[in-house]
Parts: sequence; structure tokens; C-alpha cells
Amino acid sequence: MMTWASPNRNYWRLRLQPALMLILVSLLAGFLSCAREKDLEQASDWPQQEIMEETKPVTPPAPRITEEIYVDITARAALIFDKHKENLEEAHRQMDLVYQKYRITFEDYERYRRSLTPDDRRRLEKLVQERIQKIYTEYFENSD
Repeated sequence: MMTWASPNRNYWRLRLQPALMLILVSLLAGFLSCAREKDLEQASDWPQQEIMEETKPVTPPAPRITEEIYVDITARAALIFDKHKENLEEAHRQMDLVYQKYRITFEDYERYRRSLTPDDRRRLEKLVQERIQKIYTEYFENSD
């Protein structure tokens, strides 16, 4: 029988890691949306030039993000922000590379995230956890 003081740390790491990752992903999603909204607010403070020519209203393009892309980006975000928690500039730089890989912007990702129903979010969170387990070693080699 295992006890809390057991020398087998792998047992507890495997038992607690999914719950901790789920919490980390939830916190990360909130942090990302707050951080990017602050960046957008600062960018909107710049004076804007008036457009002289008359333009037709443009319909937003179809989403370029799929569930698979959303799951991969969310999993990578959790790992990147965990790895670079002391250097958020580096974390944001790494995330920009992930967005570039899929040729989307943070706004595309955020729009997709906000369009998810609560049931979809729960279903995708499970897939995110599985994806984190698969790509963990890309970010943390030999973590022991």
C-alpha cells in the first residue's frame, strides 16, 4: 500500500499530473486572454488615420482553426508557459511561433475558444490533457 511519504514519487506524479495540468490549462487560458486584451488596448491607443475611400463591410473569414489545431495550441501553451514562467516575454515569443506554424493569430485562437460551448470545452480539455502527455518531452527533457 502506498502512503503519502512513500519513496515512489512517480506514483504521485502520475496520479496528480493530469489534475495539475487541467488547472494550469484553465489558468493559462485566462492569463492569455487578459494579457492579449491588454496588448490590444495599448495598440488601440495609437492615433488612427481615417480611411478616405468608401469600403463595403467585410464579412469575417471562415475560421481557420480546427479542433485539432485548438487542442495542439492549448497543450503547447500550457507547456510553454510552465517552462518559461519566469520569462513571460520568451513565453509569448514561443507562442507567436506556434501561431505562425498554423498561420493563425491569437485573435483567431481566442475567437474559436470563445465560440466553444461548455460541453465542447470539457471534451476538448480531455484531448488537451492527452496531447500534453504526448508532447511533454518536447519541452521538458529529463525533468527528474
